[in-house]
Amino acid sequence: MKKIILALVIIIAFASCTPQQKSGFVNNSELINEYQGKIAIEDKFKLIDQASKKKSDSLSQVYQMEAMGLQQKLGGMSEQEQQVAAQPFQQKWQLIEQQVKSDQQKVQKDFQTEIDSSIVEVVDFINSYAKTNGYSYIFGTSDVSRSVMYGEENNDLTETILEALNAAYKEKKAKMVEKYTKK
Repeated sequence: MKKIILALVIIIAFASCTPQQKSGFVNNSELINEYQGKIAIEDKFKLIDQASKKKSDSLSQVYQMEAMGLQQKLGGMSEQEQQVAAQPFQQKWQLIEQQVKSDQQKVQKDFQTEIDSSIVEVVDFINSYAKTNGYSYIFGTSDVSRSVMYGEENNDLTETILEALNAAYKEKKAKMVEKYTKK
């Protein structure tokens, strides 16, 4: 019996010597949606979208004016002459529509690429933060995907990491501005 008690004491002593693993969690949605880098990307593409809509509206007005002029010109022609005369107009506007559609697709692709890059930045930052601050694990959770069902509030690192992430972005942005203003 004494041997069993001694073995238990030794096991407990070794178990208490094992270093505790530090862990925490973040709300992925909040972290990404409030990251200033992502917000800046969204603002940039809102401006691009507004400029694209203005260009599209201008093209629409030009199209309508040209169409009215063409209708007046075609008024006294036969149906076959109208088709021949209208063909260059239709081809021109088909090319313009294709270009506008292509531009919109490129903007959407560029937007998605930049958003994906900002998400990678957030993940890389969390990895760096964890290593620097001695975390073994930082779990992610969100309203959509719950990998952390419960976590003590003091283990929620969302605000702490968000503040550090946005500070790092602000510093990075300031360096870029400084770099471009020196030239």
